[in-house]
Amino acid sequence: MEMKKTVSISGMKCDGCKNIVKSSFEEIPGVASVDVDLEKKQAKVAGDDVSVERLNQALEGTKFSVVAEI
Repeated sequence: MEMKKTVSISGMKCDGCKNIVKSSFEEIPGVASVDVDLEKKQAKVAGDDVSVERLNQALEGTKFSVVAEI
């Protein structure tokens, strides 16, 4: 079952940051789409396993983290 989640991301300051978050989320098996909004510091993720825990696991080793589900 595909789930959709909007989350707040901490640490994003530039397009490079946005691209790292987007590519990290896209590497999660089962993720269908990722839309990252740098101005709002949010990401919309759709897919099979888009729990906050799983999204944070994908960001391990970066300076970014999911701070809240919106």
